[in-house]
Amino acid sequence: MEWSIFKQENAFVMITEEKAGDIPYLRVNPKKYTGVLPTVIYYHGSHSNKDFIRFQAMSIACFGYQVIVPDALYHGERRSIEYSVKYIWEIMLKSIQESDVLIKMAIEKHDADPTRIGVIGDSMGAITAGGVFIKHNYLKCLSGFNGAFAWQECIKMNILPLSEIYKDEIELYDPMTNEEKVKGRAISIFHGVEDTSIPIEIQREFVDRMRSLYTSHQDKLQLIEFSNVNHRVTTSMLENLITWLIANL
Repeated sequence: MEWSIFKQENAFVMITEEKAGDIPYLRVNPKKYTGVLPTVIYYHGSHSNKDFIRFQAMSIACFGYQVIVPDALYHGERRSIEYSVKYIWEIMLKSIQESDVLIKMAIEKHDADPTRIGVIGDSMGAITAGGVFIKHNYLKCLSGFNGAFAWQECIKMNILPLSEIYKDEIELYDPMTNEEKVKGRAISIFHGVEDTSIPIEIQREFVDRMRSLYTSHQDKLQLIEFSNVNHRVTTSMLENLITWLIANL
């Protein structure tokens, strides 16, 4: 995959580079706003960083949302070592632990509406977002591009590595085994049918397992499949995400 930083700016949003403790992040928000803002925390994928999410973040912010994009451990400004898949659980669980600081900062410093905070991500970032959603039961919605909300099933299928070190935390934050924390909360999934990195079957299994928890509000749980799409975020996925955010955040 080719990575590029979208360097254009526009009259509708403002981008600032900031830090919360040791966490570098981009803050993207609509200009000329007053009062508190619905806020989205966006986690990037592996081999990526916050700067590669600029275009997606700007697109979301144009519709009235504040978007906060942190650098994950060993990525972007935090790239102290070369990323390897063997670090993936350390990276994702570190982001989940750090979410307390990030959310507190968003509310206290950046006027985030505490009743309207959502978490999203792509690939590794989507897996991370699922754990953050389980950790904080007040988050209003969760969305993932080409990710996995069934962690232990991914380990069984060799999509994610087995980790004895983080076994307890994996079980603690796995969305698939946290039905009571998932029940009734808004979740959307956007996934390429031809994804060869994280097969779409893992998200289909998650949705099938959770469907019975949404009998009275089925619109709160959705999986939209994109034909002829491998492991990438498309414009159509982004369009569908924004439509969904307008209805749920």
